[in-house]
Amino acid sequence: MNTSPQPNPATVEVLLDTTWRLTASEASRTDALDRKAATLATFASLLTALTATLGLRFVEDTLAWWALTLFTGALVLLGTAVVLAVIVLLPREYLTLGIDYLRRFPTWSEIVKAPEQVRGETMRTLIRAIAREREGNDAKARLVGWAYIALAAALVLTIAEAVTLGGTR
Repeated sequence: MNTSPQPNPATVEVLLDTTWRLTASEASRTDALDRKAATLATFASLLTALTATLGLRFVEDTLAWWALTLFTGALVLLGTAVVLAVIVLLPREYLTLGIDYLRRFPTWSEIVKAPEQVRGETMRTLIRAIAREREGNDAKARLVGWAYIALAAALVLTIAEAVTLGGTR
């Protein structure tokens, strides 16, 4: 008589379904973070070009140390925002079942397994992939947050430049 607990097939199926849903959710989070980073990188790059062009006039007209500090600070912060956003966009491994795991599928040792065992192994593999993806997305979210802070600070400095330039005219 076998006394070891046996998996409930319905429970294993529900858990695997939930795992697939979490996989899709984490993939959506990855896509959303990538879209935010791309938008931020584009906007900050455009603003960097405009600030560099118009900021030189500000520095030339003002001829003061604080004008150069505002201008340089804005450019450094904009550059930081661009770099952080681009780091988020660097290619990374996406959420997936490992190829070594998939290569086992057509073998006899896999074909003769009980369906619950296969579903359980697939679920364990997916959970490891979800954990890696979640860690990567958490890092991406932090970088995007810092990039937005750098962009906001750069905008404050750029507005200060514009107000000063407008006030001197």
